[in-house]
Amino acid sequence: PPCPAIPARDTHRLAAEQGLSLRRRRPLPRSIGDRKSQGRPKMDIFNTCMGSLGGSANNRGRRWKMNRVIPCFAYSCCSICMMLLNKTISSEGARIPLSCVMLVQNLATLILIHVFDACLSDATKGMWKMRMPPFQLKTALLWLPVNIIFLLMLFSGFKSLQLVTVSLVSVCKNVTNVFTTMGDRLLFEEPVSQPIIFALFLMVLAAYLGASDELSDSKGNFEFWAALWISINCLSTSAYGLQIKMSQRQTKLKPYGCTYYNALVATPLTFFWTILSGDMSECIVNIPDMDQKFFISVILSSIIGFGIGFSVFWCISATSPTTYAMVGAANKIPLSLLGILLFGEPVTKERVSFISIGLAAGIIYARAKALLKDEKEKIDGPGSKDQNGFTGTPNAKSGSGQLEDVAMSILAKPTGTRVENSERSADGELRAA
Repeated sequence: PPCPAIPARDTHRLAAEQGLSLRRRRPLPRSIGDRKSQGRPKMDIFNTCMGSLGGSANNRGRRWKMNRVIPCFAYSCCSICMMLLNKTISSEGARIPLSCVMLVQNLATLILIHVFDACLSDATKGMWKMRMPPFQLKTALLWLPVNIIFLLMLFSGFKSLQLVTVSLVSVCKNVTNVFTTMGDRLLFEEPVSQPIIFALFLMVLAAYLGASDELSDSKGNFEFWAALWISINCLSTSAYGLQIKMSQRQTKLKPYGCTYYNALVATPLTFFWTILSGDMSECIVNIPDMDQKFFISVILSSIIGFGIGFSVFWCISATSPTTYAMVGAANKIPLSLLGILLFGEPVTKERVSFISIGLAAGIIYARAKALLKDEKEKIDGPGSKDQNGFTGTPNAKSGSGQLEDVAMSILAKPTGTRVENSERSADGELRAA
């Protein structure tokens, strides 16, 4: 509520004559759980749902963490499920090209978005931020570079796997995180500290140790074309995450809108790719060999494709391309554990070293990011907001709250304050007090 107005002069004089003192009501607290306020706070839905009993600082800090942890966790889960389903699809007798799988996933994403838009109510769409944006050609053109870089990343990765082993490509993928961190620093001024660099180094070391047994068995077939395609794949992978962040800022789309435009632009590009490369005819020929289990796996992968598309944009918009790259690199750790538990892969000392060092790198990176956030709050001061719009300190006051504090300080001047009127009446003394 606004600061109460100063009582009228006659009211003060009448109260002074009768020996009464007028008191201003203390304004209600402006923030939930403010320790300086003595009024009864309002009910907060977030505090009620989360069951938090602390002050506003704890609540806002917990909300800040959840706004970043949940997108990363969703992306990690969708990515792991997608990899497991792709392994199931590739182990079946029928073979379906990668471009056809991508085409089916993009079509399924568009269908699901239109189904949600038709079935969900406006209140549900607003609560879950699932409003489908209207189509604009300018926005689609701004989103086109993301899909072009993505296709280049897939094509270069496919050519790299034809020339070198999967383990070597995985090691080079982790080196890509260094380029992503450099681009994130140059383009978006994302702070980088020494613990973050150390965590990146540990992640590269863990990938090398995990692939050391396969690299030692390889024949060393690392020619010029292999180095060229691996370099193109690393640069396109790094540019993919950075371009998503840049396109999000240019189009000002929410993650759900990014998912819609990404599938809308990628569908015709993927369709022409399947036609020109001959993958469509190969897929049609292999349709009779596909059983029911294979179709169920493809349908599940299409549904999870919608989830991974949404979670990628959600993760990048809530954190940064560097964090997105680190989460993608850390996904190999639970995949290694699932490979041991589900597929009976051997437990070697290299694999154990990879899991241990990878976990240490993830913990160091998360701690380094938290320390950078605290340092930014100390430098920027209260009320500062980061690039994602989150308030730096939870007790920051709005403009109206600051005006109220100024008014209260004016009203609470000491007794010796000069009064404009020549007569120091009882009203003037009360106002000075």
